[in-house]
Amino acid sequence: MKTYVSLRDLLYHNKRLIPQEILNRLQNISRSPYLEFLEKDEGQRRLKIWTDLMIRSLENDEGQKAFFMDTERVGYARAVQGFRVEDVLHVYEIFQKVLVKIFQEAVTQEMIEISLYKEVEKLNQILLQCITIVSTSFLKTREEMITEKVSHLQNLFDFTQEIVKTFDLEKIANHILTKMTSLFCVEGSILVICREEQIQQIYNYPSQKEFSDVMSIVKKMLSQKTPFFIDEEGDIYREISSFLLKRVVSVPIQIHGQCYGILTLCNGSKGFKFTNKELELLYQFIYIMGVALENAFMLEEIEQGRQELRLLTNKMITLQEEERKRLAEDIHDTLAQTLTGIGYKIQFCKELLKRNPALLMVQFDSLIENINHAIDQSREIISSLRPDLIDTMGLVPALKRYIENFMQETDIRVIMHLPKRVKLSSGVRICLFRIVQEALTNVYKHAETKVAEVTLRQDKENIFLIIEDRGRGFNPSHRDFRRKDQGTLGLLSMKERLEAIGGIFAIHTGLNKGCRIEAKIPLSEE
Repeated sequence: MKTYVSLRDLLYHNKRLIPQEILNRLQNISRSPYLEFLEKDEGQRRLKIWTDLMIRSLENDEGQKAFFMDTERVGYARAVQGFRVEDVLHVYEIFQKVLVKIFQEAVTQEMIEISLYKEVEKLNQILLQCITIVSTSFLKTREEMITEKVSHLQNLFDFTQEIVKTFDLEKIANHILTKMTSLFCVEGSILVICREEQIQQIYNYPSQKEFSDVMSIVKKMLSQKTPFFIDEEGDIYREISSFLLKRVVSVPIQIHGQCYGILTLCNGSKGFKFTNKELELLYQFIYIMGVALENAFMLEEIEQGRQELRLLTNKMITLQEEERKRLAEDIHDTLAQTLTGIGYKIQFCKELLKRNPALLMVQFDSLIENINHAIDQSREIISSLRPDLIDTMGLVPALKRYIENFMQETDIRVIMHLPKRVKLSSGVRICLFRIVQEALTNVYKHAETKVAEVTLRQDKENIFLIIEDRGRGFNPSHRDFRRKDQGTLGLLSMKERLEAIGGIFAIHTGLNKGCRIEAKIPLSEE
């Protein structure tokens, strides 16, 4: 039977037994997250490394130094991971019991010499120093973490204080970029502002720095609205844990189910450290950014609504006065003159009754013609105010007649896709008719095209109206809606009409890209 002349040899002989025995004895203690970690592959691998280093610490000073350095590193790592120090120290306590068991079995079998007792005392001193190192590293780490969190909270507070002072998008963007570039120690950053799934503005800091290669990737990823990371080799990853150093970190700014933009941190070629800890910190700033952008957009929409309301009110007053003037002129030029002629003719008939009754019937026939003409003129005036076909025959015949007259008067060809009939309420019929009128008027005045298309269709849930042209289009940004332009006011008028009856208005256009107006009314509104 072999006799061990050193504790190192005895422990080395039991090297495979020690990690498993420690793990088995830990099962008798109440379960903890650290025990669950040790039961996993990584935990068992660390126990084997710990055992090897512990045995090597008995060889020489270099072995002790390696053991102490690893202990300090592990203590720091476990503190960062959130494990309790007492759970980590259980390993040392359990090992001492395992050591006693191994030693007793060796003594019973007369496998060791008396001199080994001094080595046991030495190992206990080493383990005691390791316990001190673990405890100290936990304390230092917790202090560092507290200091770091206080710093992060202060940064977050300062950032929030500054960003809530303004609702100007450009100032918000500049504050975000300068702060994030400084906080995460990167060469530059990019902020893409989005509205309704479309890129509205792009800001970069420093302004003179170019990130064209990164920007092309950001635009591709915009539709997916998920974070992505690029390593130093240029490969794109979705998981942050795939590698330590990143050249690009891109995170969507989302709040309340809406994406308001994408923040991208980037270096030219060299990677920067960015782990889960930095990502969690960034997400806290992202939330504040989302709130700030949402508020800025909301204020912009309120201001835009006020501008639109003022423009619409002015337009309504102007149109009302113009309509009254037109009606007055129409009545004066047609109906008033006809009625005046009828009045004269009646007076003439009275004279004929006395002097020449034979001519009276001829004048009566002429008088009837004048009266019928006056009736026709009245109908034309009434029809100009509200087409009678809408109420008598329905929306589709009224649209056909109006579009046919429009094509004759303007020389613009309108392609019609109309159903045979649709059953709608009076309010919806007149709303859709007026939208077609306003849209085709805009085509005639502004589109510079000779072709337009009108589509009306219905399914089980909605009625759809689409008017599109192949003309010059326009810039659909919100600023354009504030111009006192008749075409723009027409769009606002259509939007207000439609929303007043529960419909949804949408416009798709761009410079030299034509214009497509879509109106959707849920049939439930009927």
